[in-house]
Parts: sequence; C-alpha cells; structure tokens
Amino acid sequence: MNISYEQIRAFVAVAETGSFSAAARQLNKHRTTLGQVISNLEIEINMTLFDRSGKYPTLTEQGQGLFRFAKNLNDSSTAFESLCQSMESGVESDVTIYHTDLMPVELIKSAMQSVRSEFPNVNVNWLHRSVEEVKTGLHSGDADMGVVLVDARSQGASPRDYVHLMSMPFTLVASPEFVAEHDVHYGVKELKAKRQLLLEDYYYADVDRTMRVSPMIQRIENMSVFLELLKMGEGWAIAPVHAVEKALESGELVELKVDELNTQVRFPLAIWFMNQPLGRPVLKRVIDSLSLHSRKFEGLT
Repeated sequence: MNISYEQIRAFVAVAETGSFSAAARQLNKHRTTLGQVISNLEIEINMTLFDRSGKYPTLTEQGQGLFRFAKNLNDSSTAFESLCQSMESGVESDVTIYHTDLMPVELIKSAMQSVRSEFPNVNVNWLHRSVEEVKTGLHSGDADMGVVLVDARSQGASPRDYVHLMSMPFTLVASPEFVAEHDVHYGVKELKAKRQLLLEDYYYADVDRTMRVSPMIQRIENMSVFLELLKMGEGWAIAPVHAVEKALESGELVELKVDELNTQVRFPLAIWFMNQPLGRPVLKRVIDSLSLHSRKFEGLT
C-alpha cells in the first residue's frame, strides 16, 4: 500500500467536520480535490470509508474502525512537522533540568507557562537530583541546567556559569500539638532535646551541618512526607518558608521564635549551566522566567 499523509489528513478532517465542504475549507483545498483524495485512499485500501447516500457523509463501519488510528497518525505527523520546523529554526526538541526538591513548585509552573506560550511542542524534563548529580549531569550533557540550593560559602563553585535566583528564606516550625506536648520554650537548648526532622536535600546541598541542631535527627527525602510528619507532631524542623506557608496560615503548624536567632535563615538558590544559552531559546526562556518569578519568594518571611 502507498498511503500518504495528505490522504490521512483528508480522512480525519472529513470525519471530524462531517462535511466535505468544511473539511476542504479547513485544509485549504477545493471540495472536488478533497473528494478525489478520499476516493484514492478508499481505492488504495480497498474499503469504503464514508456513506455518501445522505446529505452529509458518515463513517462506515470500516471507517469507524480506522478513524482512531488515522487520528493518531495525523496528530503524530503534525507534531513531526512542527518539531522539524522548530529544529530547523534552532529551537530545542528537549530540555532536561535537574533540580532540588526545595525549589518552589510555583517557579516550575511559571516557567512552563512561559515556555508553552511560544514553544508548545518542546519536551521539558524536570528531574530531582542532588548537587553532585547536577554537576555530573552538566558535564556529561545529560542535563542542560540545574537549579540547586548551595552553601553561601561555595555558591560560585558551579560547573561553569551561575545565576543567583534568590536567597531562599527558612523558618523554624512545629505543630501546635508538638509545642503543647513538649512544653517547648523557644530556645536552642530546648530544641536540642527534641526530635528534629531534616530534609534529605539539606545533605545534597551540603548545608546539613548548618541545619542540624538536635542530635535526634530523622531524615526525610520527600517534601510531602516531611510536611505530613510535621503536622502530626513527629518533631520540629527548619523548613523553606514557601513550603510551610499554607500550613502556617491554616494553623496546622506554628512558627518557633528562637531567642538566639536574630536574623532569618537563608540559603542561595541558583541556576547552574555549562554555557550561556545563546541559540537555545527554550533554555533561555526557562532561565528568564525563573529569574523573574523567584523574586516574590525571596520576600517571604
């Protein structure tokens, strides 16, 4: 068989519009030409796709059986053409970003909305990785960029290029039940005697020594699990403000005002990449969006 994309598109257009005239307008063809394309397809596959006895064409049983596959093929061919056009114009087909789990999800959402407004067919992969994995991925080419939490003393030690997004604010929190049960006085001495929940990404970013206060540590990798354990009174924690903001507003968590802590705990959130994204419009769009929208999170207290 010798079936063309033109025939598949014509078949799908007539089936979806229910009219040869409407399908012809959609495909910018003359009605007679479109009818001939469909007839040639029917001859090629030796099947009748449409019942033409009524005012409007309707799918035959054979046509109904083939439509779903034709629709998938049509969508794939359209995506293929769009991808070819994008690659020809220098637009990436895939972008892979390694990131810390401490990164605000709203930043990712904003970046994707910005990307999709101009690049609807590009795949953008967001993968949770440690700082060392980000470095390795950038050097190997498996990652195009990384978003990492870094120790302020080593924030410039990126593989090559570095963009400071914000000084991410952290706060001390616990559930009201935990505070009441343990009669917590807000001092470092008292907190040292209570169980502390520590996010695994603190170890990934090499800030765990700064974050550790209590010798009784429970390491938690997943942010959702971390928050639920905090709410049930499993311990206290130093948490990203954006991650606990809603729980503080609802009263599920309370902020611990520690006597010895005069300033808010902050760590840099940064973008790492190997080269300036010249000629890489999707990557540049992501970086620009993250840089723009990260400002509102830096102001959280």
